[in-house]
Amino acid sequence: QSDVINAPKNLPSGMSQEDQSFLETLIQLVDSGKINLYSPSSLLNQTVYTQLSEQDQGKVDMEAINMLSTIRQIHGLYKAGFTQTFQIENLVRHLRLLKERLEGISGDVFII
Repeated sequence: QSDVINAPKNLPSGMSQEDQSFLETLIQLVDSGKINLYSPSSLLNQTVYTQLSEQDQGKVDMEAINMLSTIRQIHGLYKAGFTQTFQIENLVRHLRLLKERLEGISGDVFII
């Protein structure tokens, strides 16, 4: 537990295994360069994306921008050493559930 003002609070028991695995995969994809933190198209599985209607592609494009913003926040917290905090847990869970919801509609359109 950090005594630094405004430092994220640590999780008492850590995040769920599902969220932890998702976080590790996400960080690995960013660190390897497969996900560019400033290129929403780097999140997309192009094979699936190109099969979508223009309307669905537009929806995916908008969500990819939002998802990338969340990924930048997660990556920043992770690299700053805040790997087991409520803040990163909530961001990771939100991102994972958003991805799953969108892929339930449009197929496996994201590489994460």
